[in-house]
Amino acid sequence: MKKHISAISIFFLVFGFVLMMGCSKDDGPEIDTKTETENKPDVDENGGGDPTEQGGQIVSGDPSLNDFIVASKGEVIYTLDAQTGEETEIFTLPDFTYPKILADYKDDTVFLVTDDNSVNAIDPFGKGLIWEVPMLEFSSNSIGFAAPSCIDGTCYASGGTGVVVAVDQVTGDLKWYYSSDSDGELDNVINDNEWLIIKGDKVYVFSDSNNVYDLPPYMHVLDRQTGALLNKIELPFPTTGTPVIEGDRLYLPAGDFYVINLDTFDIIWQFEANGVGTPAISNGKVVISATPPDADRSSALYCFDVDSNKVLWKVDTGVNTIWAPLIVENVVFSNYDKGTTFYDSTWAKPFAVDLESGKQLWFKENATVKLSPVYANGRLFFIGIDNDRKGGISEKTGMMSLDANTGEILWLNPFMYDLRMLNPLVVAKNGVFGPSYYRGN
Repeated sequence: MKKHISAISIFFLVFGFVLMMGCSKDDGPEIDTKTETENKPDVDENGGGDPTEQGGQIVSGDPSLNDFIVASKGEVIYTLDAQTGEETEIFTLPDFTYPKILADYKDDTVFLVTDDNSVNAIDPFGKGLIWEVPMLEFSSNSIGFAAPSCIDGTCYASGGTGVVVAVDQVTGDLKWYYSSDSDGELDNVINDNEWLIIKGDKVYVFSDSNNVYDLPPYMHVLDRQTGALLNKIELPFPTTGTPVIEGDRLYLPAGDFYVINLDTFDIIWQFEANGVGTPAISNGKVVISATPPDADRSSALYCFDVDSNKVLWKVDTGVNTIWAPLIVENVVFSNYDKGTTFYDSTWAKPFAVDLESGKQLWFKENATVKLSPVYANGRLFFIGIDNDRKGGISEKTGMMSLDANTGEILWLNPFMYDLRMLNPLVVAKNGVFGPSYYRGN
């Protein structure tokens, strides 16, 4: 890692608050490295854990509420029946044009960004393109995209040229744009925008310089109605997961993990690490996947009290792959990376632990997954491998559904696998569900 600065120390006003970094980790809060409990998922060939000890269920939810999954293979966008996994083709993008990251779904419309640097609206029922809007410049790129987020009739997105756009959800008409480039350039931009967060009357954009230049990462604070820059704040390190804003706090995974007061930009608390993923926050607790500060070849799942860096429990999760854990009621779902030398060596095993104690509830040895968990109404959805399924690797790999209470694999669609696949997005009668970094409703 190119971790050049690790603590935020000074805040002052230059056209708004500017966040400055200290030169030493010793400037940050002292880290409490003691844990109340420390566990490691026990590898159980039969699946681990016994949810019947929890009264038969560890989470509630009616799976029949799940309608379909938005997914892709190559240039083709599909919906999959959430109960059976059967796929239906809804739209085909131009040749060699691929969707990026994760779709959004609002008002019977699928919204996605593609690597030709455009935002697209697709009718999943009429199976047609409603509109396509370039993010000012059509430019093929494989990095620097932010998933679309549609709120109150406006879709916000960012593309490979470092330009953020706000477009009308119905017509695609451009409302405003903003370039994260230091000179406001619209092409040949040296910044990549990794994440967008829409909160209240503001849009928060997290940018980093691309591989050619070594410029500082920033958080850009924009007016949601106009796109005007309200604040530009230098970050201690490029984001290593999706930032989360709740109330007046920014939960920032940027090498270390920072909890920051958004009004003053003071650090409330900090956890030093060699890399931190997307945080999950619930019931007064923060759960993160991280590479511990004293390790570079291992990872762990940490649970903190929301108001301090006190570690309530820690669960070892194998080699140093950082995942995005998900909290549902009193359960944390995440992945354990075994780091084996077999065909699934860069993938992982899903598991569930108790939020209060970190105690393992189940561990699925025969499921190997590629992405962080997506939960909807008692079901988990992954791109993964059913190791018990008959046939070769192509018959074992695809989109799969698991019972969130037991880890049992319910179905697998082996057709639905491609290196460029969208992460699963589940449309249900009671909402839309994605991974922990999905910002929809």
